[in-house]
Amino acid sequence: MTLKKERISDNNPTDELAKFAHTHYQRQQVSPNRRYRGHAAHMDNLANEFANKIKSRFGAGTRPPAAGQWEYPSAGQAQHWSQPPGPTNWQQGPSMYNTQPYGQYPQHPPPQYPTSPNQPLPPPPLPSRPGPGTSLGQNYGSYGQGSPPYDHSSVVQHVQGGYPLQNQPMPPSINPGTRPIGVKPQIGTVDSESFPPTSSDIAGNEGPKHGIAHTSGTYPTPELFHFPLSKHTVLVAPSSYTSRVINEALDNLGPHSTLYLPPGTRWSVSSTIWLKPYQELATLGYPKSENDVAWLDAEEGCTGHILSGTNMPGVRIRNIGVDGGREKYGYCKDNDCMVQLGNGKGHNQHIDSCFLKHPRQWSCLQVFQGSEGVRVTNNFIGPAGYADKEGDHMPWADGISYAGQNGLIAGNNILDATDGGIVLFGAPGTLVTSNTIVTRNRVGLGAINMVDYGPHDGNYLNTRVIHNTIRLEGSYLRIGIGQGGSVWFTPPKDSPRQYNRGATVMYNHITSGGQEAAIGYGFAVSDVEDWICKDNLVATSVAVSGDMSKMSRDPRSLNIGPGAFVCSNQREGQGPKNSSLQEEFVSGPIGRLIDINPGKSNYRVFCPGQLYLPIGQSISLTNVELSFDLDGGVRLKRCTWDRSILWESGSAGRIGGTTTALLVLERDSGKLVIVDHGNVIYDLSPSMPRTVGTTPHISTGTPKSEESIMMVSDTRPHLMLASTTTGCVFWAPIGYEVGYQWRMTEGDGLYICQTTLDSQYTLLSTMNPLGQFVILQTVGGAALPGLVTPRWPLDEKRWKVVWKSHEVGKDAENDLGSRVIFQGDGHLVVYSKKEPGRAFWGSGTSGCHPPAKYLRWGSGSQETPYLSCVTEDGKILWSTHGKTVG
Repeated sequence: MTLKKERISDNNPTDELAKFAHTHYQRQQVSPNRRYRGHAAHMDNLANEFANKIKSRFGAGTRPPAAGQWEYPSAGQAQHWSQPPGPTNWQQGPSMYNTQPYGQYPQHPPPQYPTSPNQPLPPPPLPSRPGPGTSLGQNYGSYGQGSPPYDHSSVVQHVQGGYPLQNQPMPPSINPGTRPIGVKPQIGTVDSESFPPTSSDIAGNEGPKHGIAHTSGTYPTPELFHFPLSKHTVLVAPSSYTSRVINEALDNLGPHSTLYLPPGTRWSVSSTIWLKPYQELATLGYPKSENDVAWLDAEEGCTGHILSGTNMPGVRIRNIGVDGGREKYGYCKDNDCMVQLGNGKGHNQHIDSCFLKHPRQWSCLQVFQGSEGVRVTNNFIGPAGYADKEGDHMPWADGISYAGQNGLIAGNNILDATDGGIVLFGAPGTLVTSNTIVTRNRVGLGAINMVDYGPHDGNYLNTRVIHNTIRLEGSYLRIGIGQGGSVWFTPPKDSPRQYNRGATVMYNHITSGGQEAAIGYGFAVSDVEDWICKDNLVATSVAVSGDMSKMSRDPRSLNIGPGAFVCSNQREGQGPKNSSLQEEFVSGPIGRLIDINPGKSNYRVFCPGQLYLPIGQSISLTNVELSFDLDGGVRLKRCTWDRSILWESGSAGRIGGTTTALLVLERDSGKLVIVDHGNVIYDLSPSMPRTVGTTPHISTGTPKSEESIMMVSDTRPHLMLASTTTGCVFWAPIGYEVGYQWRMTEGDGLYICQTTLDSQYTLLSTMNPLGQFVILQTVGGAALPGLVTPRWPLDEKRWKVVWKSHEVGKDAENDLGSRVIFQGDGHLVVYSKKEPGRAFWGSGTSGCHPPAKYLRWGSGSQETPYLSCVTEDGKILWSTHGKTVG
């Protein structure tokens, strides 16, 4: 077959070479792996024709100019340059572009264009490169648009391994004390069920300053040239399209070389492909299309990495596709991540414009700690992993796992990464910008994770996560940007918290493009120090919801409910320290938020400042809904056709017919109230004092807002306000109910409150120092006295005893630490602390059939006793009114 000659223009020889070669390849009507067999001579002819064209245009023996000698033509003129008057220093790059991380420049000027594929190619004229004094805000033509996002330096850097490198265009250092605080925060979103905007117009703030600054695949990379800088070869007509052939070619080329794979070819990988220092592996012509790049396809027996540049400085992987084979072969516990870079000597590496998908283990791309200046740009990554468990192993996988320092992660598009889209393991000094993380068909744990303490001992200093977009296109994302260990892990109980420190998270945007799409937590912050998280945005179109049923229901270990902006509170040394957070953040308990799941929940938690339910709307669970009806009544209803009422507040008809009222859980006091135009017009939690305590400990007398939560549940008590520190129940309008192994110990401050519907008084259940389980009633109204946990002996002006488990003698001594337990056999028992094993009192319900399953509190009426042991179907076996079943 005759090779048809194509005209090569004068404007950009390298781009024309790529187009010319690609056109020729596409015209070969054979399979990709046969496309080059028998056509090696055609490649030589192609190179010869291109070299002759360059010679006729520029003359033989010429070389490109140094910086400062580019002459820009007038409109309509051809590009040209003049030779500098003095000798060119090829050891130093252009003064405006000290960006070359590929290793040292050649010792002599590159020769002219080659007559065989193994000769090096010199750089062609770059008409879009700025000259001296030119603003960096230029159009960089084929290299991208806009100015480089980082400063440049002319200092020569020597890194491990003895390779003298020019200093890289790293993100600029920022003194932690002078990092930007940001402008006035933009309002985020609100829960689609219960969170109206609270201040400025949200839609008007969704401008270009939030989200990506460069679309996927277009981030400027002026340091990457579309030609080799040293010796190179093109793998045409190989003996086989296998990793063995690629490894042999890389070995033969050695360091400081480029190996090109023909476009559209597919290579079977049976073992790891190893790169040498300053080697580049790329598809010839640097095509951008997924169909045109050369693909590395892992075989089923391929364990370890598919492609590795570990400990090899200056390597580049460009315009290559890598398929780990998980869709074909499934998960493999023996595999490693598909592509691995970094480690102690792995400096100044670059992976650009690649396609990475289907890893059989935990990540598509890993950059090890110890490395400097590793850049991950313009790649299309994913899908990665599955959301559902596969056998006994964890099914998830990361898109990018990054632990290197002073690096760049930019312009990447990450689709359906089921673990973390981008996981930062400290990565101090690294800039993460203009990345798009998309959930479309698979549930994701987190889009950008900043939760790991290791391997840098919590050092995130100058790690910047700015101008990224997280897009929900049809699937569920648990966490948008997680910051701090407790967001991801169960907080330690017996050891101090580990704090991540020093990062900046700004101008990121979470948006939605699918009806089924939703998120559990947008921006979640805990256990961080010297941290900035400001000026981020969650679009109003984003549904914030989730199923909390896999999380604990114990008030002492509850999690804050789904929200756009959530942070851990300050109690017990938790929460952000010396940090600057935007004002939309709501504080509450945080511990392993990834346990949130898609779908409706059987209970929902709200923290103070997190609930703003407009009149006429409701919060729906699986079987129950809390509605704020138009008549002003707040009601709990069953989710049945008749919406039968379980409880109502008594506010119906008593708030003046307003249509602008809100049901609010107050940020400052934690009280549940109805407000209209900023004024409280009805108090649904009269037992809770409005004055906020001065310290977070419950003994100060009031439930400080950061301690209290509201829980709506399908099961009793259906609605309650409780403390997240002690588990105290401040308010539960329907009988509070607990199951087996519930216990209350003298001295732990735990109590259960019940307020009567008419708010005449409040009942409080607790243990006293004599080892008695008692129920107290407030005197003089429903409001709890200044000290919520009563002091002993009781102040009879504040409390009276309405029930106690057993009598004690006048000379009875304190039995500190005694406890009451609802045992697994359905028996309610009070045990002595001083005499282990001794039971002071029992309900007598052990051995009943069917057994008692719940312990239920009530108002003290004949129908709802103060306390009762009931079966699963609601039959009372024992109550404070007396045992009812023998």
